[in-house]
Amino acid sequence: MNENLIKQFEDVIVKETDHSKDDEILWLEDEHHNPIGFLKAKLTKKEMILLEMLFNPYESIQRPKLASEKKWADYLFAQGNQPNDPKWVQFIHFSLEKRIEDYNSFRDVWESIFSSPIMMLWTTPTRGMIIVDVSIEEELPDFHSINQAISSDFYVDITLLVGTKHVATQSLSQFSWENACLEAIIDSKVIRRVFFEHEAVPYFLLQSIPTDQRKLFLSRLIDDDLRDDKEFLKSIAVYFEHNLNISAAAKTLHMHRNSLQYRIDKYMERTTFDLRQFPQATLMYIALLLLDQRS
Repeated sequence: MNENLIKQFEDVIVKETDHSKDDEILWLEDEHHNPIGFLKAKLTKKEMILLEMLFNPYESIQRPKLASEKKWADYLFAQGNQPNDPKWVQFIHFSLEKRIEDYNSFRDVWESIFSSPIMMLWTTPTRGMIIVDVSIEEELPDFHSINQAISSDFYVDITLLVGTKHVATQSLSQFSWENACLEAIIDSKVIRRVFFEHEAVPYFLLQSIPTDQRKLFLSRLIDDDLRDDKEFLKSIAVYFEHNLNISAAAKTLHMHRNSLQYRIDKYMERTTFDLRQFPQATLMYIALLLLDQRS
């Protein structure tokens, strides 16, 4: 939300989504579909009209269905007591490009994926998370396939952030951290749609770099000619995916090892950056992340 607007209305903004007082609160939503509440009693009629022009109406989110979901919602969002079970959990965050019509079918998809029971919490009409009991070891599903299936079945683009398994006592801090990483991914307008926590962290760090400095950094690592060389960029991305292993990357790219080595050597001659050395390769990895945007 605009900082000047926050300052103007800071005395009337409601931070907790308490729907028991909906008649007293004007609920709207920001550009990220997050709810913003304003105390009606402290607003003039003109102020209410202005706010309704600036923001869309907020549509109530899906409420927790299970008793266990209610406990976790109270714990994570309303400073409630920590639930006793499960002892070990994993959060799978999702963000939809738009609202869907059939929330029950969306839930059914996730319940069919895991053999152990899941909990689903919605934080906005388009964003939420799955809480998985990982006390019993279970092989992780193919999240890329899940992402494609949901996009196809519900006609909506979806971004997934697969969090890290953790002890339930750490859930508050883990949720806050992972949610911040998800926000960074969404704000960055990244092309890819599935992330594990460690893959999202760089976007969290990069968001603090001003646009002009990003462009300056990119121009040093990837000039205009290289930026148009899609084959080169793809080969380097695959090289990084294989942890700087030229042989493995070349096999994936269906090319001779020497051909990939030649590309890496030519890049070093052109820029002085040696992609075989981890610290220098890291800079190129960051540059590729900056290029991986929808805008």
